[in-house]
Amino acid sequence: MLRMDVSEIEYLGLVELIQEAALEPAAWEKVLRRLARLTDCTAGGLTIENPRTGEGTPITYFGFDKGHVEKTFDYFLPMNPLHRIAPLMKPGFIVANSDIVPLDAFRRTEFYNGWSCPQDLCCPLTLVLHRTESVYYPLTLVRPDGTGDATDADRALLARLAPHLTRAMRISLELDLARHQRGAMEQSLARIAIAVLLLDRRKRVVFANPAAEKLLASATALTLANGALAARAARSHRELQKAILEVIGREPGAGAEIGIEREDGRPLLATVLPIAPEGPFTPLAENAACCAIFVSDPDALQTSRSRAVAQNYGLTPAETRLLDSILSGAGLARAAEEMGVTVATAQTHLKRVFSKTGTGRQGQLINLVMTSAPPLWSRD
Repeated sequence: MLRMDVSEIEYLGLVELIQEAALEPAAWEKVLRRLARLTDCTAGGLTIENPRTGEGTPITYFGFDKGHVEKTFDYFLPMNPLHRIAPLMKPGFIVANSDIVPLDAFRRTEFYNGWSCPQDLCCPLTLVLHRTESVYYPLTLVRPDGTGDATDADRALLARLAPHLTRAMRISLELDLARHQRGAMEQSLARIAIAVLLLDRRKRVVFANPAAEKLLASATALTLANGALAARAARSHRELQKAILEVIGREPGAGAEIGIEREDGRPLLATVLPIAPEGPFTPLAENAACCAIFVSDPDALQTSRSRAVAQNYGLTPAETRLLDSILSGAGLARAAEEMGVTVATAQTHLKRVFSKTGTGRQGQLINLVMTSAPPLWSRD
């Protein structure tokens, strides 16, 4: 039975609001306020608490003094009477403070006199929405001090809503984790020097890291044609499209490494790989990524390797310039000319480079650079 003052229409509206909160975290405060109004409470909060350590953090709340909320998690939380029954705090569990400690005894505690009373609050009613091995997620509604404990009707309302609330919280947590993982991926890929692109079934770019955006903006090798990824050079375009179609069609062993010609410099190196669908709803989803393309610039990789060797072995700027000249194929005399120094000075720099890197010949030095892993991240 619903409370006499809660209509079926209002109840269904609350269920709809709970469903909204499952998808949009900001709506949880609206849920708290609606529940508080229906249970004659003036404050409410959704928190994460660890009863073993006494640590916790608010997810959202209203009606509490901000300073007192900070004091809660800095000092008062370990005194919470609910921590005494931590093993019972499982999803769907409903409890009031008076179930654990009599109201008269509670009014004599530091928790009441230091936290509840100054805010004119008392008699919280709690519903546990989620539980892990170490923490639980309580939704708490608090009545004004002196108005008595939660009624049976209040408990009955929460009990009826508990399946909706616990399910909504589980969805919120799953989506929050997915958002966090996506954000972590994007932050990581933002610093990667290699261009990373994700394509959907229509070969449209659904994700591009900054290096890929810069590559597309230059339009010297890759571009977008009606939203689909394309190569500027005809042969590169045919090879790229063939590799993408094989990947999208999930042919056995799909994937390829191809060269992408560009206006200046050696061809770019592109690796095309499939992305398998994770669930039953993604295979035909329009914006689902099903193809990953990694594009690297061999000239930039060589420069990155050179800079990495220079940093790791403590080469001076002059020694680094000499190393770059040697890597470009210039002889010692040409390197000296490019640097504006004498051949004797260039020889001195080269001997120091040999000494620092543990090499003895230019061939060994070049091999050291080319076999060194280039930095994955970009300083840009």
